[in-house]
Amino acid sequence: MMPKKPKDNNDLQLFHEEMQNVQPIKNDRVTHSNKVNAVKKKQTVEQVKTNDTLYSTEHVPDCDVMLRFERPGLQKPLLKKFRQGKMEIEASLDLHGYTAEQARSAMIEFMHLCKKEQLKVVCIVHGKGFGSSSKRPVIKPLINKWLQETNDVLAFSSAQPKDGGTGSVYVLLRKDKNTGD
Repeated sequence: MMPKKPKDNNDLQLFHEEMQNVQPIKNDRVTHSNKVNAVKKKQTVEQVKTNDTLYSTEHVPDCDVMLRFERPGLQKPLLKKFRQGKMEIEASLDLHGYTAEQARSAMIEFMHLCKKEQLKVVCIVHGKGFGSSSKRPVIKPLINKWLQETNDVLAFSSAQPKDGGTGSVYVLLRKDKNTGD
């Protein structure tokens, strides 16, 4: 093994001369683009109003008693606090007694208002279905489907008993990045 050669002052001087006009980077994070999201354009609430496939009342699968959905990348402590009902509910929508079409219209209007007002946590009361003719939930599976289809929804979870339990959902909404918040 050869002993290390002592650094020449000339090398150090050359290095400093080469680095003279180099600007330091502001951060060292790499932003990866998700090709799926880059191809699929996100829909705004305004586009939802004209898109009959989103918030559709057709092809609605049954859902579990407890509703829960989360987009990837959310912080676990935030989700825990959210699911436990420890975040302030900024608005709520009660869909008791609504038909599927009435619930659809109310949902579109409510989500538009939430986006406009930059709300973060809301509650939607869908009921348990005991009042329906089939004695099964009608609005609940629709809400489960619609919230998953809405890009501004980061997560939702059945509410705590004090807020309606399995007849309600807490909804965590994405804040608009253009507002500076």
